[in-house]
Amino acid sequence: MSILTVQNLVKQYKGKGKNNLFPALNGLNFTVDCGEFVAVMGPSGSGKTTLLNILSGIDTEYSGSVQLDDCSLSSMKKDQLALLRRQRMGFIFQDYNLLDSLNMRDNIMLPLVLDELEPEEIEAKMADMLTLFELAEVQDKYPYTVSGGQQQRAAIARAIINGPEIVFADEPTGNLDSKSAGTVMRTLAGLNRDRQVTIVMVTHDPFAASYCSRVVFIKDGEIGLEISREQGAARKTFFGTILDSLAFIGGGEDDF
Repeated sequence: MSILTVQNLVKQYKGKGKNNLFPALNGLNFTVDCGEFVAVMGPSGSGKTTLLNILSGIDTEYSGSVQLDDCSLSSMKKDQLALLRRQRMGFIFQDYNLLDSLNMRDNIMLPLVLDELEPEEIEAKMADMLTLFELAEVQDKYPYTVSGGQQQRAAIARAIINGPEIVFADEPTGNLDSKSAGTVMRTLAGLNRDRQVTIVMVTHDPFAASYCSRVVFIKDGEIGLEISREQGAARKTFFGTILDSLAFIGGGEDDF
């Protein structure tokens, strides 16, 4: 069952001159099923970040249709989109976007406070998150005093604490060393596997993408290729398939 459906998505940017338009997305069609973990990859300038911004309701200037379950993002007003984003979507960013003025615990619980949940419910959800992400020991510390991996795990906890229908991740391992990146990706894969969290992730990193169930490759604003990881297939095998696919669709090594 599809939770996210995109039809004939077109996005253009204005270049120099009145009639000079640059096509970022060119009639793109895309679906995500409930419980999927999908990576979006492509060369720099291919449109992958533009796609994520549209899917998550950040960018509203486009033509085509974007449907999240029973809601049409394409026809929503800004205040409706803002409410939808807060209540039904989760977001994970490359630079964590934690507030340095709040400790780790307060950063994680922020969405629940904004939704004015009862204290007892907030405490129950917080206990679950602190245990799940192994953050109890640093809950009273401030983001700038803990590791990047711990900050990103806190950001993931914040993204899912209110039970969103879908989580969007933008280069979640981009600022992490290889060990922390592995921990974060195992965390995301575990959420997808054990709690059926639907995740759409933009990444340039084949290692990160190898944890996903499907990889969509975008080139020149269109989907050039899709590959899926067979059930039970080894991650290392899928990693090799991703590398082969990147070579097939082209683009310099530095583009990914």
